[in-house]
Amino acid sequence: MPAVPHHELPRFDRFNEVAADDTLFDDVLSSVAHAELPSDDVFMVAHQMLRDTPYGPRDFYELTYVLRGHALARIGSKEVHLLEDSLLLATPTTEHGLVATDHDAIVVVLCLRPTLFEDGVFAEFLAQDTPAAHVMRGDDAPGFMVFSDTYGRILYRSVRTLLKEYAHAGQTANLAVKARVLLLLAQLSEIDTYSFYGLDQHMMELVAYVRDHCAEVSVASLAARAGYSETYFSQLVRERCGMRARELIVAARLRRARELLLTTEQPVSEVAASVGYESYSHFNRIFRQVYHITPAAYRAFAAREVAMQPNL
Repeated sequence: MPAVPHHELPRFDRFNEVAADDTLFDDVLSSVAHAELPSDDVFMVAHQMLRDTPYGPRDFYELTYVLRGHALARIGSKEVHLLEDSLLLATPTTEHGLVATDHDAIVVVLCLRPTLFEDGVFAEFLAQDTPAAHVMRGDDAPGFMVFSDTYGRILYRSVRTLLKEYAHAGQTANLAVKARVLLLLAQLSEIDTYSFYGLDQHMMELVAYVRDHCAEVSVASLAARAGYSETYFSQLVRERCGMRARELIVAARLRRARELLLTTEQPVSEVAASVGYESYSHFNRIFRQVYHITPAAYRAFAAREVAMQPNL
């Protein structure tokens, strides 16, 4: 199948709703969603998943980040589920495309032409002994990998900053944009929560169950629910999700805690209990260890950010 040229990638309609803390970011996403896709070594597009994307190989490396919702990728004969805050790296020769299963989902796509990696620091990145570099070089590795941003700390900030820089540069790949791309690639080289398989339907349902029942689940109860031993279950989660089973539970609890801190006035102690932490001090310690801020300070900071935004 011939490669899908960049100019045939669809330009999607502007989405209408974003989270309260992303109101100002809406205009950035909109500008990139409507941008004419250039022939630069680096270009980006952001869109709502209103319809499928073209299936086939590309003439560039494609990094697809799920900013909101859930996306389904067809990769060869596989179907890989992409959760919010996950990133799919696919090589030019890999036949792939996204299926519009969640029309509210928002994805940000970073496209990097192979010519970008012919010399300089990008060539140095490609020569590294890292999983991402091995995949991009095609060194006896699958043509894709999925990164899981376990707690929404690294990829979320990096992609947002890169997209803002790209929009500020008028959708051109200036030096600042390329520097941000290099930083993102460096971060991908350091993230240890990745998978060469991704989430299949069975594991996707399990992850959804963990998120819906994060307060009461344990590794033992999940293994029993799946019908596996704890050892095999933990290996399967690590293979498919790129993280340990315990990390999957903690990530779900902290994600839910952040939602409650932002959308309710529950005392922090009640938030802790709601997500499965009987000890407030333990919850406070885990939250601060991950986000480098206390739950109370996180709520106060988010409230100030929303209050400072103009009425658009």
